[in-house]
Amino acid sequence: MNKATYIICIPHAEEVEKALRAELGQPAPQKGRVRIRVEDGCLVIEIESPTLSGLRALSNSFLYLAHAAYSSLEATSSEPS
Repeated sequence: MNKATYIICIPHAEEVEKALRAELGQPAPQKGRVRIRVEDGCLVIEIESPTLSGLRALSNSFLYLAHAAYSSLEATSSEPS
């Protein structure tokens, strides 16, 4: 089993985790298993896959989604009220 763990310490880690958790419930081809949590204010993404290509695909997808969620939160928090 191929494994990768990403620890991303960012503001809004809880909100990003919530956005990614919604993605876990979506039906998709099973390339592996993804676990997401917030630990000490950091987003932790753990990915396991039987194939290296599956690990790469899941890593790319979840890191991109985390970036998109974080960028959206940053953009809205910096807008003038």
